[in-house]
Amino acid sequence: MASVHINVGGTLFQTKLSTLHRFPETLLGSITTTSEFYNEEHKYFYFDRNPELFNTVLDYYRNGVIHLPTHLCGWLWKSELEFWRIPLTNISECCFQTYIKYEDKEATAAKLREIFATKPLTMTHLLTPINKIRHKVWMLIDEPTSSTYARVFSIIYLIIVIVSATIPCLETHPNLRIHLYNDTTIYWFFLVTPDTWVNTDNPKEIMFTTTLEPSWMFELNVCIIIFFTLESLVRFITCPSKCRFFLEWLNILDTFLNITMWSRFMVDMFVNVDAVLEKKFESLMYFYSFCSAASVLRLLKFFRVAKQYNSLRVLFLAVKASVKELGLLLLTFLIVAWVFSNLIYYAEIKEPDTFPNMLDGLWWAVVTMTTVGYGDMYPTGALGRIVGAMCAMCGLLVIAMPIAVIAGNFDDLYKKNNERESYNEIQKEKETERKPSINFITSKDNKIVPFDKSKLDSNNKPFPSIEREKLAKENILETRLTKDHQNIRGPSAANVKMDKLIEDLSSEEDKNGAVNPEPKKTTQNVTSIQQNIEQEEPKESQEPNE
Repeated sequence: MASVHINVGGTLFQTKLSTLHRFPETLLGSITTTSEFYNEEHKYFYFDRNPELFNTVLDYYRNGVIHLPTHLCGWLWKSELEFWRIPLTNISECCFQTYIKYEDKEATAAKLREIFATKPLTMTHLLTPINKIRHKVWMLIDEPTSSTYARVFSIIYLIIVIVSATIPCLETHPNLRIHLYNDTTIYWFFLVTPDTWVNTDNPKEIMFTTTLEPSWMFELNVCIIIFFTLESLVRFITCPSKCRFFLEWLNILDTFLNITMWSRFMVDMFVNVDAVLEKKFESLMYFYSFCSAASVLRLLKFFRVAKQYNSLRVLFLAVKASVKELGLLLLTFLIVAWVFSNLIYYAEIKEPDTFPNMLDGLWWAVVTMTTVGYGDMYPTGALGRIVGAMCAMCGLLVIAMPIAVIAGNFDDLYKKNNERESYNEIQKEKETERKPSINFITSKDNKIVPFDKSKLDSNNKPFPSIEREKLAKENILETRLTKDHQNIRGPSAANVKMDKLIEDLSSEEDKNGAVNPEPKKTTQNVTSIQQNIEQEEPKESQEPNE
C-alpha cells in the first residue's frame, strides 16, 4: 500500500496515503506531488511547522477526532488547525474546553485592554497653544492617573464630594439648626393659622418650617455648588468630543445636580420663611424637598475618580458581566415571592388580623426571603408558620446564588487584570532597555564615541546652529573638493597632494567628533587646499611644453 513521507520542521513522518484521503477537504487530504510543498529531490512533503503539534494532527487522520494536549497554548492550536484546514467541529468534546479557555481569555483580555487602556485626547483642531492647554486641563480633571497633579486633584475632588454629601445629613439634625421661634409661639401660630399645609402632628415638618440652617453651612454649600458648576463647565469646554459629552451618564448626572442645587439655592434666597407656610406654597416645598433629597446623588461623583482604583473598576466589570444571571435570578426571586404570597394568604385565611390581602402577603414574602424581617406582619397560625419557614429557606438559596456568580466573575477578572498589569510592566521595561542612550553616539565608522551633552537642547536634540554647521561643512567638502578634483587630470603631484590633504582633514574630523564640528577651521583648510591646487595647475600645464 502506498505510503507518504512528510517532513515537518526537520522531523520525518510516514503514514499511509489512504489515511490522509479520509478527509479530502483538509490540506493533507488534498495534497499531491504537484503541490508547492513537495520536494522532488528528497521525495517528501516539507512543511515548516512545529513537529510536536503535528503528532496530534496526524492522529486526527487516524482516529477521526482531535484530542488537544492541555500543556500547550490554545493560540498554537488555533493557528495550527487553520493551517491544516481542519474544522474546529472535529475537536473532541473532552478537549474542546482547552480551546474554549483560550477564546475566553482572549475576549477577557481584549475587554480589559479596552477599559484600562489610556485613550489619548482626540484633537479636532490644530495643535495651537490654546488646544494644548485644553488637553492638559482635560487630562487633569478626567484622567487621575495621568500625572501627579491629576492625582492630587482627584483626592481634593473626592474630599469635596464627601463633604457635599455630608451637609444634607447635618441639615436634618435639630440641634444644628437655628430656631426662629420657641415652642409656645409655634403652638399659637399654628392654632390661629389654620390655612397652612404643615401637619402639626409631624415634628419634622414643623422643624423645617420654623428653623434655618446655620450661616456657615449655607455658605459652605454655596461654595460647593460653585465648585461643581465650574468643574462641569471646564469639563465641557475642554472635552474633545462635545457630541459624546452628554452621552456619558456622569455628565447627565452633573447637569441634573447643577439644576437641582441652584433651584434649591434660589428658593433659600428669595422665598420668605413665613410665606412658605401658606397653603399655596405647598407644591413649592415639595419641590424644595425633592431638590434636597437629590443632593445625596453627589456621592455618585466618586465614580469620576474611580479610574485610579483598578479593583473597583474590576468589581463593576464583574457586575456588568453578570447582568444576565442577575436578571434571571431576579425573575426567579419574584416568582418565588409571588408563590409564597399566595400560600401565606390562604394559610392565614381564618386569621382576621393578619394578611388582609395578597399584596400584603407579597410584601411579607419579600421581607422574609431577604432575611430583613421588619416584624410588622407575621403569621400566627400553625400552617402559616410552616409556610413562613419554607419561605425563609428558599430566600437563603435564591439570595446566595447571585453572590456566588458575582464573586466568581470578580475573582476571574481580578486575576486576569493582575496578569495584564504584570505583562505591561515587563513590556515597559523592555521598551526602556531598547531606547538608545544619549550619552553615546555612533560615528560614521560604526564606533561608539562619547557625546557632548552641552550640545543638546531641552528636547535632547542638537542645537540648530550645530546642525547647520555640520551641513555646511559637508556641503563645502562635497562641492569644492569634488569640483576641484574633477578639474585635475592624470597622476600629478597636485592630485596626490590634494588626496593627502583630504585624508588628513578626514582624520582630523574623526578626532574632533561628528557632532562637534569647527566650521571656521574647516573653511580655512578647504581654502588652503584650493590655493595649493591653483598653484600646481600652471606647473602641470607647462610640463608638456618643456
